[in-house]
Amino acid sequence: MAIIKKISFLLLFGGSCFAQTDSISNLYHKKYDDKISVQVFALNTSNSFTIQYAKEKLDVEMLPNLKTTFNLGVQYDIIAFSFGFASEILAENKDNKGAKMRTFSFTALPGRWMQRVDYYYQKGITLKSPENSVYFQRLKTLKLGGNTSYFFNKRFSYAATSFQNAKQLKSAGTFAAMLSYYYTEINGENEPDIGENSYFFNVALSPTYYYNWVIGKNFLVSGGFSFGAGATVNTSEHKSSTIAMVQASSLVSLGYNSDRFYGGINNKILVSSHEETSNVTIDDTMNYSTIFVGYRFDAPSFLEREKQRIKKHF
Repeated sequence: MAIIKKISFLLLFGGSCFAQTDSISNLYHKKYDDKISVQVFALNTSNSFTIQYAKEKLDVEMLPNLKTTFNLGVQYDIIAFSFGFASEILAENKDNKGAKMRTFSFTALPGRWMQRVDYYYQKGITLKSPENSVYFQRLKTLKLGGNTSYFFNKRFSYAATSFQNAKQLKSAGTFAAMLSYYYTEINGENEPDIGENSYFFNVALSPTYYYNWVIGKNFLVSGGFSFGAGATVNTSEHKSSTIAMVQASSLVSLGYNSDRFYGGINNKILVSSHEETSNVTIDDTMNYSTIFVGYRFDAPSFLEREKQRIKKHF
């Protein structure tokens, strides 16, 4: 990717579906389909990049200057969404001139399927090597994509791992198949020292395992891990190439979940890695760490009626 190489040069040399739930699954998890769950949370998130030079034994990092956002999330039946923005109220976000960050996510959980869509926008990126650090106020990145998963064990509830509208009643685990796909843009056209854009599209298929461990009536510990492979298509102003890549992800969450109140911590990491050349490897990391609290309200009757009307068509 031309923009990656140009940025690295500056640092290296410039400073030196709906499904029915049967009686078996009802014993293992409880759904709150008639509730609207609202949660507020502080989210420490970032889409960072690491360029590894094997011969030089040097790593160059692309780090967004804003990482913590205030977020609002809403869940109803099988649908969940959240949005957030960075605020200078938080100490971590101060002294980051011109930096911005916005996030949005959407999740649908019909039966044993899960569909997630993520959007990350970052402006203000620091390029850091062991010998030099440069802040690019107008350098931007955008990531849009998500993943589709299928969970093989109907006793397991993925919604319970993030304390959305479900509660795991008995411990259960599952294998899953996950197809992920993300479009990423690195936009440096407004930075005189960079002056160009690069784009890449990652697709990977990953076997996954999750486990929900019920440690008390209302307490849950969840974990998951995936490892897979796929391809990335890189495009810049000068060339386009398709390269094999590997991808890994992890999930850890811990929290309290009653019929009304819920809260906890959640951490997810997704890392994609590919060799740009025989000497250069690029890692693309999405990190998601949050502390959240939420409350479930009874859904208004008109909303329940509309939901039932829609479900009759499926």
